[in-house]
Amino acid sequence: MEYIVISVAALFVSLLTLFSGFGLGTVLMPAFALFFPIPVAIAATAVVHLANNIFKVVLTGRHADWGVVIRFAVTAALAAIQRRGEELAGRAVTIWRR
Repeated sequence: MEYIVISVAALFVSLLTLFSGFGLGTVLMPAFALFFPIPVAIAATAVVHLANNIFKVVLTGRHADWGVVIRFAVTAALAAIQRRGEELAGRAVTIWRR
């Protein structure tokens, strides 16, 4: 019975986020946490996020301006790499000062 409740909740929230663009983790994570340990609930929420995003790309991807998507993806990836480098550099300075 609990798997039916979880499946229905995941389907409903995924459909809701298709139109709103947000809320999947906010609603689904607590629902999963009621039935699973927290690490499992986090992993299950991530799997639903991935499946939902793949579904959205398949459903609406042909209408996307792929030039904009590529420019955004490259910029976001470079920013993430830069931020991670800053975090690692900050840790190295902290360790060196000890």
